Amino acid sequence: MRLRELLDAGRIIVPLRARKLRDATRQLAQALVRAGAVADEARLVEILKSEWPEDIVSVSGRAFLPHFRTDAARELAVALGVAAQPLCRANDPNRCARVVVLVIAPTRDASTYLRAMSAVAQALASDEVLDGLHRATGPADVLALSGLGETAVPSEVTVRDVMTTGALALPPQMKLREAADVMLGRDVSAVPVTTQDGVVVGLLTDRHLLRYLLPQTVQQLGTGQMRAMKRRTAKGSPVDPGDVPVRDVMDRSVLCLAEDQSVADVAALMLSKEVDRFPVTRDGALVGFLTRGDIVRKLLGS
Repeated sequence: MRLRELLDAGRIIVPLRARKLRDATRQLAQALVRAGAVADEARLVEILKSEWPEDIVSVSGRAFLPHFRTDAARELAVALGVAAQPLCRANDPNRCARVVVLVIAPTRDASTYLRAMSAVAQALASDEVLDGLHRATGPADVLALSGLGETAVPSEVTVRDVMTTGALALPPQMKLREAADVMLGRDVSAVPVTTQDGVVVGLLTDRHLLRYLLPQTVQQLGTGQMRAMKRRTAKGSPVDPGDVPVRDVMDRSVLCLAEDQSVADVAALMLSKEVDRFPVTRDGALVGFLTRGDIVRKLLGS
């Protein structure tokens, strides 16, 4: 399958007359209704009002990909619009783009849905395609872009399709107490540890925080405070566990994934190795993070 099979003139709006991203998405949804790709228009309208997705994909400032898996959709469907002026996220004026691509699919079609989004993102990564979309004066100009229509929809879901990009990372020299503050503040249970060049050298998890910061031997004081045993340095002097560098406690043997690995293979690896989270690297450098929860939410969630 190629993207040209998911697009026709009736599913393309150029120019897209909208000032807000949500309005643009509603217009594209109506295009899909007119194209017969929607089984329950009222339900889709309600979803657009009340279930606006928090994780709208932004393709490097080039485009927005609002996406919904819902039984209001009759089939996998794609609609594309190009606004005359950049549209911005409501709460983030720094995230703006002129191109908006709406992807909807029935709840059962998780794999096809993710593969279509991957193809759209790949096409929009091309400067030639983006320039062509910005110059387009109507649907015919969009359909004439071979770099868009000829982009193949991949045959399987890959790590790239489900991973979290812009992953949080910690430097090896950070103190454990500071690392704990970062992890608690971001509500994450594991963080890759990287060099200045982004090379993954370790993984810090909540297990390390429990082991080193939660007191191993605790004495209840009259104030209600807890006193932990202090570690000792090589010279024998006591050190507060919170002052220990991350590199001294992190896991140094870390399984990393490549972006083009299939999610099916990764799921099997998670089960066989009893590992539920992986850094994703390209040439050794961190480009993303994938957890069991990411796979469950994006493949099984609605």
